[in-house]
Amino acid sequence: MNNIILCGFMGCGKTTVGTLLARRLGMEYADLDAEIEAEAGMAIPAIFAEYGEARFRDLEHEAVRALAGRADCVVSTGGGALTYPRNREVLSPRDLVVFLDAPFDACLERIRGSDRPIVRRSSPEELRALFDARRPAYLAAANAVADASAGPEAVAEAVARIRAERGPAL
Repeated sequence: MNNIILCGFMGCGKTTVGTLLARRLGMEYADLDAEIEAEAGMAIPAIFAEYGEARFRDLEHEAVRALAGRADCVVSTGGGALTYPRNREVLSPRDLVVFLDAPFDACLERIRGSDRPIVRRSSPEELRALFDARRPAYLAAANAVADASAGPEAVAEAVARIRAERGPAL
């Protein structure tokens, strides 16, 4: 197995779980949003403000392609990254792609007050509609699903178990 790719809605725990999981498994860790910010030299809200979503999605795709070339890495994606087919297509079939399935209310509570552009400009109802619209894409992208309603340590343990059960290659 090459990488463990974590996907799911904003606030489902991808970054926290990814950090814990990488430490637990002795793997490299990469956060897609942090990679984009490092490459662009600015924060994601600034990218959106200055260049718009289309440019952000291009930078995101470049970062997904770069991370897909790594091996033995835990990758936390952005909430929208794997909803785009071009990003899913560059992942290796050997990657373990795990959808961290958290209830909407838990995600909403975690992202309240966030500086994410979509959170700042959307009502809870609009975020719920986005959550519902993205769920099928997460399920399509993933080859495993982890219940992310528990605490991050428990979710990291669940993903580690999935990896152990799948063995070294999918």
